[in-house]
Amino acid sequence: MTIEILSEPSDYQIQLKNFSQKNREQYEANNPEIIFDSLFFSEKDNPTIFLEGSSKIFYWNMATGKLSLSDINYGEKIFEISKQDILKNSTQIKLAREPYGKIQLNLSTSWTQKVYGYVDLMPMIAQRFRFNRLNSFTNLAPCFRNSSQNGYSLIFNNVKTINPNGGGILNRFPCVSNPIKIKNGLNEKSIKFRRFYFDGKFVLGWEYHQKRTEDVCISICDKNHSRCKDISIKLGPIQLSKNYPGWNAFTNYLCADRVIYDGWIYECNIPHNSNENFDSSKWRKVQKIPDALKDDQLSSFFATDRGKSAIQYALQKAAALISFSRRYVTINFSLDANKFTEISVNDSIKILDLYPHPITAKVIQTKLILNEKNRLMTVSVGYSPDNTSNIFDLVKNYDFKINSDEDKVQISDVVKNISIENDPELQENLMTSRTFSSESAAINFLKKHPTKIHVDLHPISQKREIVRTINLKNLEI
Repeated sequence: MTIEILSEPSDYQIQLKNFSQKNREQYEANNPEIIFDSLFFSEKDNPTIFLEGSSKIFYWNMATGKLSLSDINYGEKIFEISKQDILKNSTQIKLAREPYGKIQLNLSTSWTQKVYGYVDLMPMIAQRFRFNRLNSFTNLAPCFRNSSQNGYSLIFNNVKTINPNGGGILNRFPCVSNPIKIKNGLNEKSIKFRRFYFDGKFVLGWEYHQKRTEDVCISICDKNHSRCKDISIKLGPIQLSKNYPGWNAFTNYLCADRVIYDGWIYECNIPHNSNENFDSSKWRKVQKIPDALKDDQLSSFFATDRGKSAIQYALQKAAALISFSRRYVTINFSLDANKFTEISVNDSIKILDLYPHPITAKVIQTKLILNEKNRLMTVSVGYSPDNTSNIFDLVKNYDFKINSDEDKVQISDVVKNISIENDPELQENLMTSRTFSSESAAINFLKKHPTKIHVDLHPISQKREIVRTINLKNLEI
């Protein structure tokens, strides 16, 4: 009879949740090696097939049925064996493929950014007029009333007439038009219309949501080997801390309700009506408030502390893969199960006399074989003769800087075009090129040709998705 234990408990998701929560609290308290990062996992993922954290992998302890961590290179316990412990003719030594010399890592995430702002359009409008000043022979104030458009709003409007020459000795700006002819019968005279100047503020606000995507590209390189591998990791949903309400006293809470209290996100596990003080026995601590996007206006995730820890975590996953590939010598042998039944994939084996010098190899797999005569344990271990550099220390000390990409909205992103209808120069040309029967006729003609300002805005619904690629320097190992 051969028994090979490859199964996992039916409650592995619950175990993983509890296990990861315990390690997350430990991480927050003592900041050891990152073991579990929820951004890298979805509820559908099976954790037993992923390399997780740093040099650790998840495995199910065959003796206890509990979730544990096994180090890729070093075991929790070291069992010493010699040639006499190995069953005769059971030793098999083989070379695996060449170790990885380059891991190209691409880490990406997406979220929705809230964008809002305001701009004073007056300076931009004034540039469309002669002298860079709003002026006309008709009243411009009505032009600044109708400014409603989806996503835009008028925040402030105080357009008023001014005397542009009030601050100096000379009249730099014309205050009246050229003479306009008025002929009534045999009588002819000339009149001049007043040129009005305007100033003030016309502040337009906007608000919209846009999708942002960030990609971090980085390579871990070892010049001694040429084998390459590309890894693409898309992070899970970015949670906004403001998605959760704060805890309130004298409030009815149901199971699965989530609140923020004292810097943590809690989930209600016992329905209750809250008292004056927070009762932690009725709540399950979920996680610390994510500092990734405390503010939904942030323009960069990877520039935050949470984003930087995600990069470090991904680097450790890549380093774990390189380290795993460096165990390119595989040794298989059989032992007496009565003597070595405690060996598991969480352990290492020190073989004293297989080579000229003792070697320590990490257990990869164990198999228990029972028959009517013997109880055997077949063991596979991985060993790397030249694995001298400590990859995980290099990753831990890898220093990188990411600047927040503000990507501020420019005026050109809001205003498509500004046009002036019947500017004062055109008004004046129309008036001086003809003769009117009376002054009232001239006034009525001018009223039919008022100066109008047309501001064409970009539709907010067509805002683009912003994609940012961050290329970090290679990590040489």
